[in-house]
Amino acid sequence: MATTKPRKITATADNGETLSRRTARTYSHAIYIECTYSDGSVENCSPSWAGRPDLMQKALIQTAKTAANMQGSEVCGWDQENRVNVRTGIIRERVRAVAVPVNL
Repeated sequence: MATTKPRKITATADNGETLSRRTARTYSHAIYIECTYSDGSVENCSPSWAGRPDLMQKALIQTAKTAANMQGSEVCGWDQENRVNVRTGIIRERVRAVAVPVNL
């Protein structure tokens, strides 16, 4: 039985950031959460990968639910010494789920 060697695959997010993964599998899309913060910064987080368009749609729906729960929440840091969350005053103003095709 022949096995496929792992290779690096990439997808380009809407803001130009490159999402990457090392895998032997074939993927068609990357799904991620795009957060725009009250300080103006934008972050792409929680990337996942789908091998077919129908699986991408399913993952996009689930990711959109997670994004909706994050909308309007405050970013907190973790104080390891005191073992408590520390409020930052930075709010997630716009949170959305995005799917982009894998770069060929």
